[in-house]
Amino acid sequence: MKKTVKRITCTALSALLLLSLSSCGNGTNSSSATQGDGDTQETKTLVLTCTALDPAEVTDFNSWGPAMEAFKEYVEEHSDGRYEVDIFYNFTYGGSEAEMWQMLADGEVDFYFGAGLSSVDPRFGWNKIPYLFKSYDQLLELYCDPDSEGFALQSQLFEENGVKMLAQNPGLFRHIMSTDKLIKVPSDLADETFRSYEDAIHTAFFGGLGNIVIMGFSDLYTSMQNGMITATDQQMPTYVGNTFYEIAPYYSFVGTQNTSYSMLMNLDAFNSYSEEDQQLFIEAAQYCAEVEYEQTQYWDEQTNEYLDSVGVTYYYPTDEEMQQWIDYSNSLESTWVDIVGQDIYDRAIEIFGEWDGE
Repeated sequence: MKKTVKRITCTALSALLLLSLSSCGNGTNSSSATQGDGDTQETKTLVLTCTALDPAEVTDFNSWGPAMEAFKEYVEEHSDGRYEVDIFYNFTYGGSEAEMWQMLADGEVDFYFGAGLSSVDPRFGWNKIPYLFKSYDQLLELYCDPDSEGFALQSQLFEENGVKMLAQNPGLFRHIMSTDKLIKVPSDLADETFRSYEDAIHTAFFGGLGNIVIMGFSDLYTSMQNGMITATDQQMPTYVGNTFYEIAPYYSFVGTQNTSYSMLMNLDAFNSYSEEDQQLFIEAAQYCAEVEYEQTQYWDEQTNEYLDSVGVTYYYPTDEEMQQWIDYSNSLESTWVDIVGQDIYDRAIEIFGEWDGE
């Protein structure tokens, strides 16, 4: 994936929202589109579901929302009126990631911007191993590039589960937000109650550091507000977009995991399209990934100023402090192997473990 793309600002992308959206359905809605020779053809509505926040509602630090709009824009502009895309943001079409995955597997939706679930296939947990991914440069070179080994690994796992991966996006790194104090090193979590989500890698990592509670995201804000949860990790768009800074005013840039999503299609559905349309969807997904990366880089430059403006106390660990987090993750190697399997673990370490930035 290219590192530099034409900047699409949130303001510019908001104009795309003026395009009318059809009602949802798996391509069942259609309207007439006029071609250059005066003939008409049916415009098929394609459904894209995702957890991304709507860029019309959340403008700050929202990399995923503009990327979804970029995908829609590309498909509609390059399909000669054959397709339009309905985007359903933030669990509005599927109440959980598990439900959205099932709708994709059943062919109920056309596109899903999401991740492989370890509850579906434990091997999908490999990309959740803390500190496996070290930087965006590494992600772009070894994971997002369609010719890279990391892309091939993830694509293979999706195809074995009946899903076509159109593109791998670079994602965002997760950092720790807390209600009472800064979390600088692993031992700082000993007296905290940490919210984990239903992922074996995540719960093993944080479960070894203190008290954890596994809960859905919808209960997190209230649980932190009433003191049941005192710390958890989230990427910046979630922290900002859901105003967690009002109740968890401490934010530590420890980068425990990378949350990255892929643009996905049901494999049988993908194979039912012409080669021309398959290429269209792949190109649109790659464009989506490029826009996401550009937006992430833009917002990264605004981070400190924004957190200062909302009164957040934030912290960037020293190299020595970061090494404590990395060493702790490395100490759990046998756990990672048990979860994802020796073969997948070895392949992931071979691809990402010794990256030197060149």
